[in-house]
Amino acid sequence: MKYKVNKGFIVQKLGDKSTIFDGEESALYSFNKTGSVIFDKIKSGWDRGRITEYLVKNYKVNRKLAETDVNDFIKELQRSKIIRKA
Repeated sequence: MKYKVNKGFIVQKLGDKSTIFDGEESALYSFNKTGSVIFDKIKSGWDRGRITEYLVKNYKVNRKLAETDVNDFIKELQRSKIIRKA
């Protein structure tokens, strides 16, 4: 499944972290390095499986943990209306 970033958000990278400002809700979201990597891959059109594979290969994490992290992060982005299914 692929996702798209909804319009109206201001995204800024600060080093290896990302921040997103939602002007409509006056909310600021800040992502750590892993969250920033996942968000960048979503913006690039990657699906869950490909993002999970990337984390497993590049960060040498357990596949189950990577899947859980990706799924939880995507759910949070959807709840915050930052992304939607493509």
